[in-house]
Amino acid sequence: MKKILLFVLGLLLAVLLIGAAMVWLTMRALAPQPGEWATTLHIGGTARQASVPTLLRWASHPLALPRLDGRRVGEWQLQRIDDHTLEAHCAPCRVQLDALGPHPLRVAAARLRVHVRGADRFDGSLRLGAGAGAVNVAWRAELKREGLQLQAELPNTPLARVLAVFGNALPEARTARIEGSVAVRAEATLGAQGLHFTKLKPTLADVSVDGLGTESLRDADAGARCRPQPAIGRIEGWIQNAVIAAEDQRFFEHPGYELDAWVAVLKANQREGEPLQGASTIPQQLAKLLYTGDQRDPVRKLREWLYAVEMERTLGKGRILQLYLAVLPWGDGICGAEAASRHHLGKPANQLKPREAAWLASLLVNPDQQLRRWALEEEVARERAAWVLKGIKRLPRERREAELDALVSWRPPIGRR
Repeated sequence: MKKILLFVLGLLLAVLLIGAAMVWLTMRALAPQPGEWATTLHIGGTARQASVPTLLRWASHPLALPRLDGRRVGEWQLQRIDDHTLEAHCAPCRVQLDALGPHPLRVAAARLRVHVRGADRFDGSLRLGAGAGAVNVAWRAELKREGLQLQAELPNTPLARVLAVFGNALPEARTARIEGSVAVRAEATLGAQGLHFTKLKPTLADVSVDGLGTESLRDADAGARCRPQPAIGRIEGWIQNAVIAAEDQRFFEHPGYELDAWVAVLKANQREGEPLQGASTIPQQLAKLLYTGDQRDPVRKLREWLYAVEMERTLGKGRILQLYLAVLPWGDGICGAEAASRHHLGKPANQLKPREAAWLASLLVNPDQQLRRWALEEEVARERAAWVLKGIKRLPRERREAELDALVSWRPPIGRR
């Protein structure tokens, strides 16, 4: 009996040792190498760093895929298709893209198919939306130490179908008649810092928007929302050129938006610690002021874009600029260029000198903050005014130089308060 007991105890000890050894080997195998994509695992009340590439290799093994069938990962439901294919779907879905801000991008439905091709290579598709109107993005990826190197392509697809993916978040897509197509090619890295695009090439063709009602602005008194303000007709003079220089230097050249600027800003916004930037043209900013508001929603930019495209057709550049000058917030609770000119400089907008117009336009980046900077005579505020003055078109070179020289010692009334 004693021998049997000793045998059982020895066997239990061996099992424990083998189990401990397996745990040790597992944790050792999961330990990330320097520079490798890593995540934190909570095991037995302790937090340990684990290699994401190793976890992905284990999860995509034919022996592991059946164990993933039917499980949920966050809002995604997993389904095994075969020994080399896994599918994940959700409805609705939230996707967090740091480049678009702190709020997630919401889509009505998504279905991600992952096929394991072997040797750390994967491909598949991402289906966005439901039914016959869904949008399909083909992708392939290679697993590297620093993350998944992704390539994706959206073939030429009707624009209306793409916008319908956002469902109720984009109500204009249901009411407007949207023509045109869009195609996208992208390269990105999915790693410890999230999804970072390295190359992004969107292409828009034959875009038109109708049905949003912007033609009502042709004769509307948009400045009525800025009352009380001086009764004035067209806003003329250097303030027009200064606002264009400060806000949208290619205003007369683009169709209401700048696709390359969108891409550049999206890439810039991916940098950790950098403040999020925008890429709004004057028509898009006018759409924000009149229609969409400034709620922090990544789909808001698409809404602004739709209104901007339609306004370019229904209103034209001149009317868009006049409306923009009439409703712009200018600090101290002032709205509109004419009221701002009289309040801040004590004269009508059409009597402003180029340096005065440049100063007034330089406030628009953040009016109340800029006014405080001028009151404290901060050099950064003066530099911005000089930058705007340099960007004013149709200003002869000799006069520009004279205005820049005068700006060095010129003090606006706010600077003497």
